[in-house]
Amino acid sequence: MNLLDFYIPEEILVALSLLILVLVLSRIFWKPLMKVIDNRQKAVDDMLQSAEDAKKVIAEMEEQRLNHDAELERQTVEKMKEARHLAAKEYDRIIAEAKDKAQMITQAGEDRARRVYEKSMSESRDAIITLAMGAASTIIESSMDSEKNRELIESMMQKAGVDHG
Repeated sequence: MNLLDFYIPEEILVALSLLILVLVLSRIFWKPLMKVIDNRQKAVDDMLQSAEDAKKVIAEMEEQRLNHDAELERQTVEKMKEARHLAAKEYDRIIAEAKDKAQMITQAGEDRARRVYEKSMSESRDAIITLAMGAASTIIESSMDSEKNRELIESMMQKAGVDHG
């Protein structure tokens, strides 16, 4: 028997060939393949980290927006309070001014009514005096000699405030 004459089943030869092929291929391709896989894993990890960072940035921006909205709301409320206060002051000023004008108009009306009353009273007094003088004059002309009539007329004229000089 010769060393070359021994029989190896074909399945073992295929298995040995595959094993040798795997060993050779792993030596040649394993490191580059692992490097590609590592690079891909690193890229995926970087993308996941970027996504996490983006989530944090979005959360911070949302918080800033909410804070900004709250500040705007606070400022709006403050401005509304200030506007209401100014409106109330303006309302009070307008009402006070209207009351002053109404009082001035009322006072002017009262003064005018008083003057009209005094004028009408003066005119009435003058008319009464004129009538009394006419009556007195008629009485004097008809009875000039009567001393009693003369005294009566003088008394009436003194009561009426007429100077009979």
